[in-house]
Order: sequence, then C-alpha cells, then structure tokens
Amino acid sequence: MTYETILYDLDDRVAHITLNQPAIRNALNWTMLQELSDALKKAELDKEARVIVIKGAGPCFCAGHNVAEMGEAPKHIDERNWSEITMNNEGDDLGLSVWDSRAQVQGHIEIPLEIWNNWKPVIAQVHAHCLGGGSGIALACDLLIAAEDARIGYPPARSMAPGEEISMFAWHVGMKKAKELALTGDSLTASEMLDYGIANYVFPNDELDQETTKIARRIANIDSELLMLSKTSMNRIFDHQGFSHTVKAAGEYVSLAHYRKAIAEFNKTIKEEGIKAALEKRDKPFGGIDGRYPPVKK
Repeated sequence: MTYETILYDLDDRVAHITLNQPAIRNALNWTMLQELSDALKKAELDKEARVIVIKGAGPCFCAGHNVAEMGEAPKHIDERNWSEITMNNEGDDLGLSVWDSRAQVQGHIEIPLEIWNNWKPVIAQVHAHCLGGGSGIALACDLLIAAEDARIGYPPARSMAPGEEISMFAWHVGMKKAKELALTGDSLTASEMLDYGIANYVFPNDELDQETTKIARRIANIDSELLMLSKTSMNRIFDHQGFSHTVKAAGEYVSLAHYRKAIAEFNKTIKEEGIKAALEKRDKPFGGIDGRYPPVKK
C-alpha cells in the first residue's frame, strides 16, 4: 500500500509510524485509519522490526477524528445498505442509518484493538494535543512517552458521547476520575498523565524524539518472540478483567448516541457554520478546548 497520510520507516529494529497530516493536526479520517492498520500489520510481520513507535508530525500528536470526513462508514466494513432510515424519533435527520452507525463505530474501535493485539510492543510518542480518537490510539499502546506540553482527553464527550476511549481511561485513572473526564470532556496534563500511570515518562519537548528512540531501542535488545510472549501474557491479565470487551461495549453506547438531538444540532452547526465554529461553541462553556477544572496555571 502507498501511504498518503502517514509515514513509515524502519531503523535499527524500530518501526516508526508517523501520522502525517500536520495541516489538520493529524485529524483521523478513514484513509489514515486504513493506512495505520496496514502499517501496524507491516511492522508486525517484519522480522527486522522488534518495536513500533507511533507519533505525530507537526503541532501535535493527534487532534481526534476529522468530524467533517467521518460521516460515512468505511467501505471495507459497510458494503451493504441495510436501512435507509436516518431519522431519530424526534424527526432529526442524522444522515446515518443504524447499519452505518454501527459500522462507523466498529471502524473507530478497530485501530486501538489492533494496537492492543499486535505481537510487537507499540509505543506512543505524544506531544501537545492527544484528543478524541487520538487518545484511543495512545492509550492502547503498551508504553506512552509524553512531552511536557502533552494533553490527553476526550472533548467530544461535550457534543457527542464518551467513546471507547473513555473506557480505556478508566483502566488508568480509576472510576471517579474517569467519570469526571466522561462528564466534562476535560483533559489531563503531562504531569497528571505521569501521576496516573498513563505516561511512562515525560521529557522536555526538544528531547522527546531522542529519548523515545532510546527507550524503543532498549526494548529492541530483547528477542522478538520473547517480547511477543511478554506482551501477550500481560495483555491476558487485563483481558481476563474485561479490557477488550469493555472497549467493544463502549462502542455500542456511541452508536446509540448518534441518534440524540444534541448530535443532530452539532452536525447542523458544522454544515452551516463550519467545523471551527462548531468546536468553539462546544468548548466555550468549558473555557476552550483546553478548559478544565481547576484551570491550569500558566
């Protein structure tokens, strides 16, 4: 596959996958998700690659899903049109049939679970915003190395519904904090990520790339099959507790949320005023995209 939205590079047993749409802050669309899936499989099957690093080019790791381009279900999932019904019971045209909604959510969930189930250790190298769908990618990774300016959260909870990403937060931050993030859409700072165990390390921005590579190469000193067994055995502990099942179940609630009036109104604002205006209206009551309680002192 020729990549249009990501970069792939293998150097000294470390495969680097870079989300490469900096002009739109590496917002996820179906093309990027499919290319990321292909690159993960490519690295998994490459005997020369022992560790995978996922990072973002430009101003941030990933700003989340590209809402303007995520309206249709991915073609490799949804080849059939089972229902033409796109109305909720309040008469709002949501533009999605039940089948489309389920297929769309399934497409969102695929990448985090592919990262989780990949036989190779996967490291997230996170700087600046890691929001929405981007947080799901990072949280599914085996390690997370953050820059001092990193922020992770799920702001879409303010206009849509907590996705599978919020279920992943619960495994890291505990019940009460996870509920707060789900109910506010607030984000965590790099220091909080470290305190909660979301991040393994936090480095100054200008050292992030170098230090992440050092950690990846340190892991790559171990035989690839031993790494696979170590990762798999650890994952089994959490899967017996319900990790993968919980991620899938959370997607069902997102599918249900597609039929609420609030989402119809949010989508209407996007169509009439543009995505920037819609996001500004969504985040204004919370102090902006980075708004949170208590406010972070600058």
